[in-house]
Amino acid sequence: MNTSATYPAPDPARPSPSSGGEPGGPGGAAPRLPRLSVAACLAGVALMVVAAGGAWWATPRLQAVQGAPSLDATVPKAFGDWQAVNDSAPQIDVSQGVETVQEQPYDQTVMRTYVNSRGDTVMLALAWGERQRQDVKVHRPEVCYPAQGYFVRTIGAGRPVPTQGRTEPVPTTQLLTEARGGGGYEAVRYWIRIGSQYGGDGLAARWYILNEGFRGRIPDGMLVRASQRLNQPEAAAQSQVVMEGFLRELVNAVPAGTRPLLVR
Repeated sequence: MNTSATYPAPDPARPSPSSGGEPGGPGGAAPRLPRLSVAACLAGVALMVVAAGGAWWATPRLQAVQGAPSLDATVPKAFGDWQAVNDSAPQIDVSQGVETVQEQPYDQTVMRTYVNSRGDTVMLALAWGERQRQDVKVHRPEVCYPAQGYFVRTIGAGRPVPTQGRTEPVPTTQLLTEARGGGGYEAVRYWIRIGSQYGGDGLAARWYILNEGFRGRIPDGMLVRASQRLNQPEAAAQSQVVMEGFLRELVNAVPAGTRPLLVR
C-alpha cells in the first residue's frame, strides 16, 4: 500500500504565511501614519499655547491681605461698657467639627465672652482666613450650629449695623437656635465678609471667589459672630438689640489697622 501523500505545488504568486508578505503582518511593513500639514501643526501648537496661557491667567496669585495683624492682640478686651470675662461654658465652634487640618479655612480665631454693667453677656467669635477657595471657605453659623447639636428655629436678615471704616452699614444675619434635648436656646447675630462681599448664600460666595480667581486674586474671609444664651425664645428680640449695639461698639473700638479685617 502506498502511504505517501501528494501535496499541491505552492503557488508562486501567493506569499506563504511565514514570508511576511502580507501588509501589516508580523514581518510586513508598519502602517504609515498620516502626514500632518504644516498649517495643522502650527494650529495645534497655537492651541496649546492658548491653553497654557489661559491656565496661567486663571490661576490666582495675589492675596487680598498679607501680614495681617493679630486679632487676639488687637481686638480690645474692654471697650465702652463691655469687659471680657472668663467663661467655663464652651462656645459653638466656628467649624463644622468634621474638617481635616487641610480643610480648616481659618488662620486666626478669637473666642471670648463679654459682660456689661447691666449683666448682659455676649459671646464673641471671630474667625479669619487668609485664602478663601471654592472648597475651603468661612463656615456659616446655620451650618455649624446643627453640626454641633442645635437646630435652627428661625433665620433671616438682621438690621444692618453701622460701623466706622465702612460707608454703608454692614449686612447681618440673625438666628434663633435651640439645643437638641431641651438644652436651652441661643440667639445669634453675624456677618461674613469674603473679600469685599457680604451676605448672599454659599453659591454667591463661590461665584465671587471664582470671579476673583479670574482676576488673579485670592480673597480673604472673615466671620464676625455674636451670640447669647437664652432661657426662653421670647427673649430673642431683645437679645438682637443688645448684640447689634455690641457689634457696633466692638468694630468702632478696634484699631484702624485691624478694622479692615472685620469690615471693608
